[in-house]
Amino acid sequence: MASTVELSNSPETEGQQDHDSSIDYLVHRKVYNYAKFTADEGEAIKKNRSLRREITSGLKDTCVPEKPTLQRLIPFIGLLQSGQYKTDDFVSDLIAGATMCVFHIPQGLAYSLLAGLKPITGLYTSLIPVLIFAVFGRSRHLSIGTYAVLSLILLDMIEEHRGAYLQRMQDNNITGASFGFNYTDTDYARLQIAMVGSFSASLIMMFIGLFRLGFFMTYISDSMLKGFTTAAGVHVMMSQVPLVFGVEVPRTTSRFKIIGTLINLFKVIHKTNFVTLGLSAASCIILYLVREFVNPRVKKKIRVPLPIELLIIIGTLLVSYFAKLNSDFNVSIVGEVPRGLPALLVPDMGFLPTVFASSIPVGIVGGIVSMSLAKLYCLQFQYSYDYNEDFAILGASSLVSSFFQCFFPCTALARNAVVVSVGMKSQMASIVSCGLMLLVLLLVGPLFHSVPTCALGSIIIVSLIGVIKQVTELPQIWRISRIDFSVWLVAALSVLILDVTLGLAIGLGFTLFSVILRTQSARIAVLGRIGVTDIYRDVREYPAAEELPGLKIVRFDAPLNFANAERLRDFVMQLVDDCARPADSDDQAGKSSRVHTILLDCSSWVYADMVGIRTVKEAYALLLSRNYRVLFAACKDSVRLLFFQEDFLKDADVSLFYLTVHDAVLFASRVAPNNQAETVSEVQEVKDTMAIEMTNRPDSANNDAGVALI
Repeated sequence: MASTVELSNSPETEGQQDHDSSIDYLVHRKVYNYAKFTADEGEAIKKNRSLRREITSGLKDTCVPEKPTLQRLIPFIGLLQSGQYKTDDFVSDLIAGATMCVFHIPQGLAYSLLAGLKPITGLYTSLIPVLIFAVFGRSRHLSIGTYAVLSLILLDMIEEHRGAYLQRMQDNNITGASFGFNYTDTDYARLQIAMVGSFSASLIMMFIGLFRLGFFMTYISDSMLKGFTTAAGVHVMMSQVPLVFGVEVPRTTSRFKIIGTLINLFKVIHKTNFVTLGLSAASCIILYLVREFVNPRVKKKIRVPLPIELLIIIGTLLVSYFAKLNSDFNVSIVGEVPRGLPALLVPDMGFLPTVFASSIPVGIVGGIVSMSLAKLYCLQFQYSYDYNEDFAILGASSLVSSFFQCFFPCTALARNAVVVSVGMKSQMASIVSCGLMLLVLLLVGPLFHSVPTCALGSIIIVSLIGVIKQVTELPQIWRISRIDFSVWLVAALSVLILDVTLGLAIGLGFTLFSVILRTQSARIAVLGRIGVTDIYRDVREYPAAEELPGLKIVRFDAPLNFANAERLRDFVMQLVDDCARPADSDDQAGKSSRVHTILLDCSSWVYADMVGIRTVKEAYALLLSRNYRVLFAACKDSVRLLFFQEDFLKDADVSLFYLTVHDAVLFASRVAPNNQAETVSEVQEVKDTMAIEMTNRPDSANNDAGVALI
């Protein structure tokens, strides 16, 4: 390409070339359309591969793994061999691992109870899947275990199918004690449903990971996730209110879960156990004060927060044991907690088809929350990460664990934030946590027998305050994006008014709809030129941008597809109709300002579909029939390929496509639009350079800083 480039600095800013505003530039080259550019520089239009080749290549990239090595199988070994893991990192992981275990104990007990299961099940879930994921997982900073929102979804699944599974047990003469477990029939039914549902959710996660379908995470917006978790936090909090008051509230059958729960609560509120209520109030106050006021000061000195949740459990355990709260005051306690590791218990695969649909939200929420946080930390600590692999590993760890009385694991936002803040460096922190949890199960498990359930409920309620505080971000979201605000509101309200599972489906659906809405309601701008530069901006936003006589430059700020192509066509045709109306001026002025060329700035068309291209063809034909010249500028190669494949170039010449908007403007200003056919032939003769514009602008190079690219 024959061109020259000149750069100069203003004398007063010599030596300060880092300031772009002090640099002038002048490019001297031909005005290029794609016909001339291709003739000079060459271009090979890529043909689409056959469907068979696309499928074969896709399956090979997706399903054929890289050659397995020990470093890939166990990432921590690769971290050691690379020399990135130091002795100081191990010390940090020891502290983080101990902190993690301190959080796992109260959360495991509380969130398992929230799911309607025995508290010991939460401790199992804080050990086995955590250990598997720590060994094989790719994320160095992910702490999986139990999570309040996921426990609530599990509870919905368990209660939905509990009656059916109890009937199945009766039909098959199975009892809670049939396999040597000290369970009631109801407890055994709940455990089996949780295990089968977790097994099913694990299969979904493994499928997503193995076939690299994790791209769907890009459609889960931050606004949707925050709206969902905020409203789900309210549901979780409401589910703990009966524990705090010491009453048994019948489970509501209403679609409006919160309203139904409140109605049932007020029916039994007169039965409140005031000892339980007083213990709950004291626990909540202490937890809140320490979390909000004491721990921020403690962390400034020793990095590790005060383990107030564990201290509350120990304190209420001692009070409950010595004051005989269960026997004398009817305060509900955890009950028997067996010592040792969980025994093998095979999930009832015959019940898998029944529970499969209900397990989908379990896998989706668990996978999305975990992988979103893993992605956040890999960006923060700057290491490569493939969440498709961790989807599969999370599924595999849950699948194996479902044979050992565990439910689906997930990261907890608060727990993960704390362990990272105290210095978690790698998966070693989770391994340390598992070692300590093993000691807890082997040695001190039965000591949790007298822990009041109201203390666990208080821990859950206070831990959710931070989640519900996300509502304070709404004003900022409103200022940034009205659509994101709508997504947050729809996700939150649908969960609040209805229930968690249905609200999740509505939130996901509205998020996808918002993507369509953004595309369909994309902005259309009429561009003007800034001074004598090659810069073109929206005339509504930049007062300095002036429209050029006889020319309308239109930019459509979105990909061109079936949902929005007609909007672009209608806008252009309306623009032409407005320009065709008689102007309030003399005849000579009207002739000089008459629009003769429509220039479409295609720079925002990152892709186009068949309907979009055909709609542009229709608009082109309509404009041609009304004696308007149509030019295209800055069209992506992939989009030009679609024009070629749709036979657009049978009706129009490739010479109508220009490299830049400025190239097209110079041509349109220089070549009179006698008719479109003449335009096509004249394009081939255009050899204009910077001199075309500068002949009528004496001394222009000295008058304007930032001379145009011509």
